[in-house]
Amino acid sequence: MTRSTRPAGRQRPSGAFGPVRDEARNARIIDAVLDLIVEGGYADLTMAAVAARAGVAKATVYRRWASREDLVADALESVMLPTVPTGVPAAATLREDLIATLVNSSACLRPRERRFSPVLAAAIASHPQIAETMRERYIAAQREGIVSCLRRARERGELTAERVEGLLGPGRLEIAAAVGVLVLQEDLLGAVLDVEGMARLVDQVLLPLVGRPHAD
Repeated sequence: MTRSTRPAGRQRPSGAFGPVRDEARNARIIDAVLDLIVEGGYADLTMAAVAARAGVAKATVYRRWASREDLVADALESVMLPTVPTGVPAAATLREDLIATLVNSSACLRPRERRFSPVLAAAIASHPQIAETMRERYIAAQREGIVSCLRRARERGELTAERVEGLLGPGRLEIAAAVGVLVLQEDLLGAVLDVEGMARLVDQVLLPLVGRPHAD
């Protein structure tokens, strides 16, 4: 029996394909992908190499991910979209909110994953499917994080509603410019931003672009 055509989007690991999902095994596979990309880049990555590094059969990998692109996209997501910690106090200012949001969404607190920026850039440049996934996941999520900060600033009275809505209008590039720096930070800046670098990005790029909050 042939498998029906799946809807647009990627296949995610699921018990519908083979045995019940084994989270520890999936984690080993993802770790193997990250190690291999860091060591040899995206172009030389194969499902067979991932299986060998993870200590599983190649069929095990294919049961969980339909293609190399699907697998790599999940691996990239695991490093570029870390879980935001719970119980973090709400920021009192737009500056604090932006710094905390970008630190939590950029993996800058995780040294191993910070080395991934050039690999991400190379994958985006040479593989359209990965580029699309990155737009849908990482880039869209970064933008939404910044937008959420602006809306919270509006609720606190730091920014006017007109200013926030203007920044979200068609053709506006302020938020896109900041996200572009985040995505290509190593190529543009020569280094991956740490926490202090994120603060400089907020102070020198984002706040001047979006407009300083009201002092009154």
